Amino acid sequence: MEDHLESSRIALPMLSEPKSASELRLSVASVTTSLIQGICLFAVGINWAKVALGITSVAASGGSSFIHSDPVRYGLRYLSAILATATLWVIWNGWRLRKSSAARWRKVPLTSREKWNIGLGLASSILSWVLIVAEVFAHQKMHPR
Repeated sequence: MEDHLESSRIALPMLSEPKSASELRLSVASVTTSLIQGICLFAVGINWAKVALGITSVAASGGSSFIHSDPVRYGLRYLSAILATATLWVIWNGWRLRKSSAARWRKVPLTSREKWNIGLGLASSILSWVLIVAEVFAHQKMHPR
């Protein structure tokens, strides 16, 4: 057994050995290029954030009349209502199928991740419906016809 352990050890280079100049230059070049790539990635990310901020600013200032128009509002409202209702139906149907007597023999306890996903879906669907109802009442209050 000890022979097997002795032969399975990995030979690691000694850290005290002096490195050649070419290895040192290669290491410095590698670190330098990785720093340049990191700076470039940061610059691209900042530019993307600037573009996103600019687009949302233009949409909020000049395009708010289009975004606030009835066809857009109704379309988004109905789409979110349909998706929230579909999510609630899927959660309810999964719960109903798990509770049926035919599924009793193959039922496996839900993992914490599955419970978290179900809770998140339920919470987001209920929040969507609350926001839909709040938008209907708030819009009638702020813009009476």
